Amino acid sequence: MQPIDDQPIAATFFGEDKWLTDFVTPDAIDVQELHSQLTKNINTLEERIAALHQWVASQVKYRKFVRGKLTIEGHSSFQDDLWNTPSITSRVKVGNCANKSFLLTSLIRQELSPNEVKCVLGNLYNGKAGGHAWVQVRLHGADYIVEPTHPDVPIFVPVTAAQRYEAVHLFNDQEIYAIEGKTVMEPFTACFSTWLSDYLDWAYIERRK
Repeated sequence: MQPIDDQPIAATFFGEDKWLTDFVTPDAIDVQELHSQLTKNINTLEERIAALHQWVASQVKYRKFVRGKLTIEGHSSFQDDLWNTPSITSRVKVGNCANKSFLLTSLIRQELSPNEVKCVLGNLYNGKAGGHAWVQVRLHGADYIVEPTHPDVPIFVPVTAAQRYEAVHLFNDQEIYAIEGKTVMEPFTACFSTWLSDYLDWAYIERRK
């Protein structure tokens, strides 16, 4: 993995620039409160992560694309593929794979350090390759995929056995990495996957040069 710069993502309302790391929010009070509710009286780390996964996978309804409209004093903004904050996703209980992964990563960050849990943006080969997001955790020296969109799949799937998952970006609230050879880099500060490029605010990136 190669460390990369943070990226401005345009997948919210009114063309707002939001850094990629801002979509993981372990310090949000309502995320912390939800974690406390879901893990109360659960003793082991693995069981607590399983409880967090079960809630996100089953209680947050999955939508391939989440459409949103925000109106403020008569001014409206539409987003056909909305990336919400974990706080909003936990309240509206609807999310695409990215929104569900942002929330689950934020919840698991209450349990694990930044180098032990990351949200992953990449590709899923399920018949044909398509953009997908999931969570990756490191437990007892091994890396596991935690799939946030299905409650009935194994909680911890070894990365070495998950051939259909192709990681491209791995990030949390503090750091971002890219898998060498899996990312288009033009320029290095604007690393993106083909499907992620739709969210990049190129005008903002060009102003940073």
